[in-house]
Amino acid sequence: MEWTIKQVSEITGISADTLRYYDKEGIISPKRRENGYRYYDETDIMSLKNIAVMKYAHFTLAEIKHMEKVVHQDPSAECNEISRNVLNAKIKSLNQEIHNFQKIVSLMEELLPMIECSETYYRNKDKIGEFISQNFDDINRKD
Repeated sequence: MEWTIKQVSEITGISADTLRYYDKEGIISPKRRENGYRYYDETDIMSLKNIAVMKYAHFTLAEIKHMEKVVHQDPSAECNEISRNVLNAKIKSLNQEIHNFQKIVSLMEELLPMIECSETYYRNKDKIGEFISQNFDDINRKD
């Protein structure tokens, strides 16, 4: 089956402009008809779904491009090593983000009773500031 850029945009939720950008950057390479119009096949749809998942997981465009390139070529020791490095770094990064989000959720749960009314807010204002500063430091730590 083949789809036009408009149909692929509707299927994947990725805008036509973004699809054109991915083509221009070599992240995905749809086929072209004689008139120059792009058309996409099932392999392209799967790649775009994979790209959407990687974007959701905060992969950079360079990381996405690398991972897409690896998927469409014969395996090699070098590609496997580079891919493992990219994935291991992303796992570490995502685990840190998960940890930070869990702390932020805990902070919000602790803050709720502190902001029940103006009086409790003013009584806890310094403590609230400390919570925010601590979370700010945690999410900006580069370890």
